[in-house]
Amino acid sequence: MNELEKLEKRWGELVGKPRTSEEVEESMAISKRIGELRSKEYQELTDELLGVGIKIKSIYDLVNTKEKYPKAIPFLLKHLQKKYSDITKEGIIRALSVKEAKGVAAPLLIKEYLNTPKEKEDFRWAIGNAVWTTITKNEVESILPIVLDKSNGWSREGFIFALSIVKDDTIKNVLIQAMDDNDKVIREAVKKVLKKIYFMNL
Repeated sequence: MNELEKLEKRWGELVGKPRTSEEVEESMAISKRIGELRSKEYQELTDELLGVGIKIKSIYDLVNTKEKYPKAIPFLLKHLQKKYSDITKEGIIRALSVKEAKGVAAPLLIKEYLNTPKEKEDFRWAIGNAVWTTITKNEVESILPIVLDKSNGWSREGFIFALSIVKDDTIKNVLIQAMDDNDKVIREAVKKVLKKIYFMNL
C-alpha cells in the first residue's frame, strides 16, 4: 500500500464517524495531501491529453464533462494498463464508459476485471458498467464465464446487460442459468434482459 492509498484509507476512517476538532484538522490536511498526490500520480496522463488539446486537472473532469473526447481514448487505454490508486484507476475506467471507446476498450477492461481482487466489488462493478457501454458482438463470448461465475457477485450486473447485444440460444441459455443465483441484483438484471430481448415473462 503506497502513501496515497494509506491516506485515502485513513481519510475514509475519519469521515465515517463523529470527529473531534483534531480529527477534523487531520482530515483536512489529509485531503490536501491526497489532492497533491493524485495530481502528481496522473501528471503524465494530463500532459499527454494537453498535447491533443484536452485540459484537465483531474481524471474526473472527463467523467463529469458533457463534451465528447475521442482524442483522449487512446491515452486512457494506455493508462488503464498502468498501476494507479483505485480512485484514479476507477476514474480512468469511468472515463472510458463512453460510445467513443466502443470496439476498442472492452478487451482491456475485461482483463482489468479479471485481474482485480473479487473483494473489490464496487470497483469491479464499475468495470462491468464500462464493458456494457463499450462491448461489441465480437467480445460477448469472452464474458460468458464471468456471468456464470457466482463468486463474482453483483459486480456482474453490467456484464449481464452487455449480453443484450446478441440474441441467440447460447446467450439465452446462459441467462437462464444465471437466474439460478442467490444475488437479487443479478436475478433482476437477468429478468430485464430476458424480458426485453426474448420477451420472456419471469
